[in-house]
Amino acid sequence: MRHVGPEPGGTRAGCPRLVLIGPSGSGKSTVGALLAARLGVALHETDDEAAASLGSTMAALVVRRDPRLAGARRDRAVAALAGPEGVTVLGPSMPADPGVAAALARAREEGATVVWLEAGISAVSRRMGLGAPRSVGLGAPRAALRAMMEEARAHYAAVADSSVETDSLTPAQVADSVLRACKLADG
Repeated sequence: MRHVGPEPGGTRAGCPRLVLIGPSGSGKSTVGALLAARLGVALHETDDEAAASLGSTMAALVVRRDPRLAGARRDRAVAALAGPEGVTVLGPSMPADPGVAAALARAREEGATVVWLEAGISAVSRRMGLGAPRSVGLGAPRAALRAMMEEARAHYAAVADSSVETDSLTPAQVADSVLRACKLADG
């Protein structure tokens, strides 16, 4: 566990408020579901909620380049971050959005703990299936992913209270590490 920000606090009136950030493939959705179940709180998958609010899937909205998507993602993230308890999973680019960054700062002031799930390009590529053979016409998805991950790093570091490297851990081990970082578990 590497500390990258202020000391973790993680609770508000006894109710945990956790926010998971990180690149696609870092385990946010899987770990978020485990944490919500263990803590008995709501899970807010903001990208899924945004897509549902637009009556589609995230993949379809991205492929169509739906102009409503950015606003819906921001609205769902800001709403979830203003909530009193739960585990919030933000989309990979959301910490870079100025409105979401401001909502993250407010949530942290109110006791939320932001945990960055870090993952290397090899692990993310494997988890996202980017090692499969592709047509040359599709370009180099791994190179594009690497560039996006590098760009996002500074945004993650600016808002994270702590981070967990997920490459060699199971989702349950990552959840355990997050709980320890947030002082919601022994050890």
